[in-house]
Amino acid sequence: MKKTIIIAILAIISLGLLGHVVFSNIKSDTIKPEDAKIKIENFVNENLLQPGITASVGEVSEESGLYKVSISLPNEINIESYITKDGKLFFPEAMNIEEIKKELANNLEYNNQSQMELKTEILTEGSGEQIVKSGDTVTVDYTGILENGTQFDSSIGREPFTFTVGQGKVIQGWDQGLIGMKIGEERKLTIPSDLAYGPNGSGSIPANATLIFTIKLISIDS
Repeated sequence: MKKTIIIAILAIISLGLLGHVVFSNIKSDTIKPEDAKIKIENFVNENLLQPGITASVGEVSEESGLYKVSISLPNEINIESYITKDGKLFFPEAMNIEEIKKELANNLEYNNQSQMELKTEILTEGSGEQIVKSGDTVTVDYTGILENGTQFDSSIGREPFTFTVGQGKVIQGWDQGLIGMKIGEERKLTIPSDLAYGPNGSGSIPANATLIFTIKLISIDS
């Protein structure tokens, strides 16, 4: 029994070293303290402890904008843990509260940007009956900038760029944003980070960056 308890403790502490557990099936609304208590208790007992070992969760308090709970294991072992008020992130013991707050701020910024929609604006009308469809091979000239106006890429002065739409060869914002374009059309795309490079960024593109592209369609090969 003692060995299984130690294994359970190590499992929980290892989660703390990793950072947090994401409850991906929880809505973003604030949950009640009693619901947070039940959720943590169920998670710990169902996922971290072996059969026959049961943990209990104490009363929920608040600290630095988080719910704080004490998880009691057998042999009078207590582990302090935190859960965000929306119920999405569970932080076991040994987490630095300032690091938690910093991560929450980054998550909030990313979530706000992720809620943006792809915006398209026609700058110059195209001509002809042919329009871009998924599966078409297109050739374009483009320039990409960040929201602060910093240019990070452009085909101007180089060869135009050719790719097949809808095949995942480019960011999702391009695959979606070029649909319906006509030859000669120039279009401005404002692409949220979740349809671009997300939290990882790419090269000179920072994490969670909204990208703005000016794209001119040169040809369509259906």
